[in-house]
Amino acid sequence: MRFSSKIFQCIAVALVFFVVDASAAQKKFKVTGFDKPFLVSNRNQPGGFTMDRDPVDAINKKKVYRFEIVPRKCVSDDCEQQSARASVQQVPEGTLQPKEAWYGWDMYLPTEFPFSTAQTRGHEIFTEFKDQHQCQLVALITNPNRNDDFLSWSMEKPTGQKMTQFGGDCEVVFERPVIRIREVLGGWHRYELFARWSKKNDGKFQLYLDGTEVVNYNGITCWSCDKMNYFLFGNYLCCTPNTQKIARSTVFYRFVSRARTRDGLVWE
Repeated sequence: MRFSSKIFQCIAVALVFFVVDASAAQKKFKVTGFDKPFLVSNRNQPGGFTMDRDPVDAINKKKVYRFEIVPRKCVSDDCEQQSARASVQQVPEGTLQPKEAWYGWDMYLPTEFPFSTAQTRGHEIFTEFKDQHQCQLVALITNPNRNDDFLSWSMEKPTGQKMTQFGGDCEVVFERPVIRIREVLGGWHRYELFARWSKKNDGKFQLYLDGTEVVNYNGITCWSCDKMNYFLFGNYLCCTPNTQKIARSTVFYRFVSRARTRDGLVWE
């Protein structure tokens, strides 16, 4: 019993429960507050996603999510846009979000994280919702229209046009700057999102960074979220000239959760 108990405690500490899907041979796991499981993207660079020790907080004994991309040949259909990724996502089919919900995560970008001119052309997507398989619905990204110096909260919709290496198939509906990237390097920072999902004008996004509101948006928040709406997080560099020429980058996450109230989010 003691041995079994220790195994269970180790798994619980990591907040990740892996099982093997026999059909896809992909690892699935639970994330606090989400009813549908997450899986490791089959477009990930090999070894890009791991559970690791906290790189900053020695007091935190829980494992954290680590996502790393490196210069190498592209993987699977990410070759269409020469993208590089290490990410996890909810199982898309049949996944919906509550009408209203809070989402929280801590994100750590190391001081050497490459952005703007330090990274090849392209843009980073960190946390993301999708209500179809093409464009992001809404996401925390580096904004190419601001020289990739800013983190931005950005929403898109499909244009109906054919996808090219550098896009064209998705149209930006709104974009709100969140913070200059250099201001969040080298430490953990807390993001909390309130979302009211709606295809009408009564939708809402409120995004908080370290307790300060940085985005307050009212209006349409999804296009087909009554059919599908799934959450992703990780390190996804989209639409580069050549994945073999990107700069190595690593992103860490911890305390990822969803809840009905802000107080219900995981903090530790």
